[in-house]
Amino acid sequence: MDIVRVVWLDTNECSLSTWQTKQELLDSKTCTISSLGYLIKQDDESITISADKDDLDEDDLFGRSQVIPKGVVLRVEYLRLDD
Repeated sequence: MDIVRVVWLDTNECSLSTWQTKQELLDSKTCTISSLGYLIKQDDESITISADKDDLDEDDLFGRSQVIPKGVVLRVEYLRLDD
C-alpha cells in the first residue's frame, strides 16, 4: 500500500470570535495543509488517505481517515519507505 503526502488548501476561520475590519478579511488567506497517510483510493473527484491501519492486514481496519476533494489538492507526493 502506498504512503503519500497530500498538500491541499483548507478553509481558514476568519472570525476568531471577534470583530474584524474589512481589510483584515481581505488580507486573510486559505491554509495550506500537509497530510500523510496510506493511499486508500484516488479518483477524479477525491483522494482518500488513512493515518492508521491494522498492522497485520487481517481486519481491513483503518483510522484517522480523510477524503480530500481533488479541487483543493495542490500535489500528491509518493513517499518511499526504507526497510
